[in-house]
Amino acid sequence: MTKPHLTFYDTSRAYYAGYYLHGFKELESDDKLQVNVTHILPMRLKPAIQNTSWQHLLFTMALFKLRQGDNDWYFCIDTHDANSVNAKNYSGGYHLPLLQCVDVYFKVNYNPDEIARNPALKVFHEKIRNISQFFPLRLKSFLTLSRKLVLPSVWFGFKPGLGYSQLYDSHLADAKWRLRDHKNFQPLEKILAHRTVHKDIDIFFVTSFRKVPPHEVVMEHRYKIIKKLACIPTLNKVIGFTNHESLPEKYAAVFHPYLSQAEYLEKLARTKVVIYTQGISGCISSKFGLAMALGVAVIGEPLMNNPELLVTYPHLKEQFSFTNPDEIVEHAIHLATHPEKARELGALNAVMFDNQLAPRPTAEYVLRTLSAIP
Repeated sequence: MTKPHLTFYDTSRAYYAGYYLHGFKELESDDKLQVNVTHILPMRLKPAIQNTSWQHLLFTMALFKLRQGDNDWYFCIDTHDANSVNAKNYSGGYHLPLLQCVDVYFKVNYNPDEIARNPALKVFHEKIRNISQFFPLRLKSFLTLSRKLVLPSVWFGFKPGLGYSQLYDSHLADAKWRLRDHKNFQPLEKILAHRTVHKDIDIFFVTSFRKVPPHEVVMEHRYKIIKKLACIPTLNKVIGFTNHESLPEKYAAVFHPYLSQAEYLEKLARTKVVIYTQGISGCISSKFGLAMALGVAVIGEPLMNNPELLVTYPHLKEQFSFTNPDEIVEHAIHLATHPEKARELGALNAVMFDNQLAPRPTAEYVLRTLSAIP
């Protein structure tokens, strides 16, 4: 049988695409796949990529073609948080032109209820599939993505956004983002090595603070949890809001210095119980994936997206079933003071990650999904 050939169209930031590329590259290293990176836009996807009303969303969209024998499948991985369909929504959502022209549209924050409620999505429901949440990874093969440092996207006819609410500024700004991504992030092997770290932190809840109005309710909810945790003197806690800027006066007392990914990983790995809260739009954040990868027990809010995870892995319901701050803190304390149960749940989380959520099984799932298309 002919070896499948995967083409990655380098239109997104490595921050979002690196996790999935890592999985495909693992398959390539085992001689199960051939991977190529290109900046030349495919004719089939070119109109969607160059659509000026939607191209600001490209920075989180990983675009691919899989060829096996005489068959070509075009697919994308949408890592946006939201399930909306709105070109003007800078908080993200579905990229409608790409949804219309790919064979399969993998959505990280897959929500079948939202798809059923939205006529623009419902008509394409058969091609929308779930996929594992990512977290930023440093790729071994940086050279495969380094061409974008010298080849501006505008040469190929499109201007991808650089971040949420941040339009394409210049090739220099784009290159700086890419260099920063590769410099700051850790390789997967180093992340997983943290599983053996001794756990001397009882509860960890350090979360980013967002000043923009859409996040006000979420920030207030997180603040209530932090305040309740701060009143418990008997446990070793690492808690607070982190931000590059100063916090509003109301929250200044719970400020926590900014953590790099390496510092965040080190603290998380030392934790018996991490508290998890949803992001905006009920999204599953990369913190979920990191906790699973490290084999850390979690207490937090229900997973609103990718509901099949809760069906497939019942142990997740023990951890992601709480909404009230009092309830969240109560269960976190209980788990932190029963370390044998925390270890059991953490071990189950790690096994789930290894078998389903890690880059390699995610890549294998993509290939199985595509090969099942009639």
